[in-house]
Amino acid sequence: MKNVARITMVSAALMAVPAMASEVGVMVDKQFGKAQTVIAGSFAGAPAGKIDSVGPTGFGIRGAYTLLNLKVAELGLTASYHSKAEGDVVIEGTKYGKLGSEYMAIGAQVDWKFLVNLHLGLDLRREKFTTSEFVAAVNNGTTTSTRPWVRAGIGFSVPTPVVSPFFRLEVAMTTAKEDKTDNQENLRKALAPEYQVGLYGGIRF
Repeated sequence: MKNVARITMVSAALMAVPAMASEVGVMVDKQFGKAQTVIAGSFAGAPAGKIDSVGPTGFGIRGAYTLLNLKVAELGLTASYHSKAEGDVVIEGTKYGKLGSEYMAIGAQVDWKFLVNLHLGLDLRREKFTTSEFVAAVNNGTTTSTRPWVRAGIGFSVPTPVVSPFFRLEVAMTTAKEDKTDNQENLRKALAPEYQVGLYGGIRF
């Protein structure tokens, strides 16, 4: 309910200032992390071994303000919020808990409007990674990180006199990755999403 309330508040704020917002959209995506091999003691009560990659499904909202509109191309600034998405932490085939990821981001994007729309974006994401539901309470905690991400997409828009609905397939990848697993904070960063694939759609003003 807290995540729904946040998205509702952001949506209302964006819709209340249409003169400033050139785009409002909603994303549904799948995130992909990286499998890690850890030593004993990284998670209390869990064995040493391979932790499977965590791939939660989530959703979020993005707004954009156009700085430059050349009709066939647009340059804009973006702000995003992605609600918490959770996936199972599985060590050597046994589930021990959950890993959640959530972020807020600011960025920039370029859209080219041809027969299909091409998209390129850059985000600076403030991410929060949470481990929960572990039997050993010491394993449950939160770590934050700030990482740059690159986005690319392809899609379609429907020009109309007032607003233009659009949708696209979007792929994102972080340019900063962690592989240290010597403590729980670093392990949360190492298991964090590195790729994101999803559908994004909304309206342009």
